[in-house]
Amino acid sequence: MLTLTPSQVRLGRSAENKAEAIRLVGQVMVESGFIAPGYVDSMLRREQVSATYLGHGIAIPHGLPEARDLVRQTGVVVVQFPQGVAWGEEGHARLVVGIAAKSDEHLQVLANLTGVLGDEAQSEALAHTGDVGLIVQVLNGAGTAPEASASAPVTFEGPHLQVLSPSPHGLHARPATVLVAVVRRFRAEVTVHHDGRQANARSVLSLLQLGVRGGTPLTLTATGDDADAALRALRDAFQSGLGEEASATPAASAASTELRATITLDYEGTLVAGLSASPGIAAGPVWAFQRERLVVEERAADAFQEHRKLEEALAGAAAELRQLHDGFLKKAGAQRAAIFKAHLELLDDPEMLSETHGHIDTGLSAGASWRRVFEDRAESLAKLAEPTLAARAADLRDVGRRVLRPLATVLEGEATFPDHPVVLVAEDLAPSDTAKLDPAMVLGLCTAGGGTTSHTAIIARSLDLPAVVAAGPSVLDLRNGQHCILDGDAGVLVLKPSERDHAKAATHRERTRVRREEEKLERYRPAITLDGKRVEVAANIAEAAEAQKAVDAGGEGVGLMRTEFLFLKRDTPPDEEEQLHAYRTMVRALNGLPLILRTLDIGGDKHVPYLSLPAEANPFLGVRGIRLCFEREDLFRTQLRAILRASKEGPVRIMYPMVATPEELTKARAITESVRLEVGADPVETGIMIEVPSAVMMADRLARDVSFFSIGTNDLTQYVLAMDREHPVLAPQADGLHPAVLRMVDLTVRAARKAGIWVGACGGIAGDPSGAVVLSGLGVSELSVAIPSIPAVKALLRGISMADAEAVAQEALESGNAAEVRALVRDLLARKGAKA
Repeated sequence: MLTLTPSQVRLGRSAENKAEAIRLVGQVMVESGFIAPGYVDSMLRREQVSATYLGHGIAIPHGLPEARDLVRQTGVVVVQFPQGVAWGEEGHARLVVGIAAKSDEHLQVLANLTGVLGDEAQSEALAHTGDVGLIVQVLNGAGTAPEASASAPVTFEGPHLQVLSPSPHGLHARPATVLVAVVRRFRAEVTVHHDGRQANARSVLSLLQLGVRGGTPLTLTATGDDADAALRALRDAFQSGLGEEASATPAASAASTELRATITLDYEGTLVAGLSASPGIAAGPVWAFQRERLVVEERAADAFQEHRKLEEALAGAAAELRQLHDGFLKKAGAQRAAIFKAHLELLDDPEMLSETHGHIDTGLSAGASWRRVFEDRAESLAKLAEPTLAARAADLRDVGRRVLRPLATVLEGEATFPDHPVVLVAEDLAPSDTAKLDPAMVLGLCTAGGGTTSHTAIIARSLDLPAVVAAGPSVLDLRNGQHCILDGDAGVLVLKPSERDHAKAATHRERTRVRREEEKLERYRPAITLDGKRVEVAANIAEAAEAQKAVDAGGEGVGLMRTEFLFLKRDTPPDEEEQLHAYRTMVRALNGLPLILRTLDIGGDKHVPYLSLPAEANPFLGVRGIRLCFEREDLFRTQLRAILRASKEGPVRIMYPMVATPEELTKARAITESVRLEVGADPVETGIMIEVPSAVMMADRLARDVSFFSIGTNDLTQYVLAMDREHPVLAPQADGLHPAVLRMVDLTVRAARKAGIWVGACGGIAGDPSGAVVLSGLGVSELSVAIPSIPAVKALLRGISMADAEAVAQEALESGNAAEVRALVRDLLARKGAKA
């Protein structure tokens, strides 16, 4: 057992800052023969990686693992700073314990230190004492309650079991989760005994707080009718390593064959799982776009309602975690995905739940109660001596915030940007947020919420930025400046990336750059398949200046101009002349190529304060799209006048959004014809967005009165699947390649062919490699995509035959889910050697 001696303690020191304090501590460690001088630099670098401030004025600086060869002897030293030293944002350290860890002999001293942390008065006394002996006595354990000695072992009556904790890391989150899962199969109450302390075996947190290292003897006791059966099951579980050995070896099964086409992750850094929203890889420092602050009401009058709110928040968080587990299981295997199972167990921790409900019964709100409980436990975990266990405090805070968010009022501060490129982290991005982005300063986007059809995804693709969405609330806690790799292809954020990770990312970026250069050289060639079938590839744009960019990228026109962006980011609507100037600029830039202008599509997730629209319980099912145009016919007529005047200079087509019934189309066409006669313009082609199931089912009737359909797959997906594409839980499942959505596309194309009109698609999946193939195979003849995607989509289509695309599309209609559809396309592209 390591013993602290008086020669390893220094009293009454002072330092200007943390770095100076660490150097003083390091000098004492050198003098004590514990470290080589170079280890001090590693101690300073450790502060940039993780906080070493424990609380109550105590800090424990130590070196990084790679510097262990500079440790000459395991030991600790203590330096007292009575006036305190600022230790970052965490607090002021007055007692600094320097650690040189060559083995685990120092952990008992730290365990004693953890006891001090629980007693604020004692830590305060140690910070100001002039008695070296008092510090030595407390940290050597003599100042704490006596424990049972090895010579007088504790005896247990009734059913009990002696086991060893799993190696090498002990009873950390994953094995604790397995232990809890075993116990919950039985009615028996099981207690784990370790070094004079006890833990409820149904509580992951209770187990973690034991601080059990690998290979440590434990005693398990059980009471109840099935106590013996529970202990037998636990004996088997411990003998198999509580899942540690099993999860380390990939199992060969049918599941691995089914997942043969999924992306395999082999990063060495910490992975944060999300969904791929825009391809590419970026590396750089993190920067928070919206640093949210969760505020809760302290008290509530109706305890019954607060209990209900808590249960709903817990259920929502559990749904998110199950979804993350399933998605990560496919990407990175069972061992990496196991952390989300551990998070689920934290949600179901009986002690946490009981304590939270108890606080509610005293009059506290659900949010205040939950925050108090999870933060208290997170602080306790952070103080544990074993680093692997202490790191679980971050997991608990992640879970805690996930539950707290629906219980809180979210306050967002004004975003600021640095003067260097960053990986932008945000809760989510709304359409109006595009005005705040400086693409030159953004390497990639990562959001806590959203899905592949969210506005963040749309923005990222339009700016050609790698993006990961639905990464969970933990990303909002990342420190500005923390380095990361954002893998938009695999849908993960990599924290603390290794040199190997950086090399892998650099290789991928170079390969992507070469491929894009090849595609750029061929961008003006039409997208004609190997068997001679042509698919037009046009651009989605949101402002006049993008029309020229679309042409330069090889676009064969504009398939969707989102005119509502002219109405955003301002206090009054644009007048007719302002709109006319914008539309004319686009017509002239396109120089004879077609321009499809979608009329004002406000409502749902796009809000314009100056329109003073009433709040709606279900905005996606309310006044939006063409319905708003009818409600504000003055705005509609002004826009139509500008569009029709611009049509005198080139081919302009009008497209009405969110048409659900033939009556709406009839009314829209009548207003348009009235305005056309007023301005004296020639007739123009008109079409409608196919975005709601009723339009699909009435497509044969609607096709009689339009020149074309354009399928808005983003909205069609959310209405077909009944999943809000911005919903924190459901958004990641709202995939436009779901067979239910594809069947809607198929019905639309069949109705259009019968009427002799063409069909385009302008939603997110049109620019997705899998989407481009399947939509083309279903008979969609125009794909309107984000400008940066134009060369890649054209190159992709030139590398396959339409016969192959049609065959895959028919298989897709019979598939069970979107993942199966994507696998079909990947198999096709792999066979053809095409570049996805």
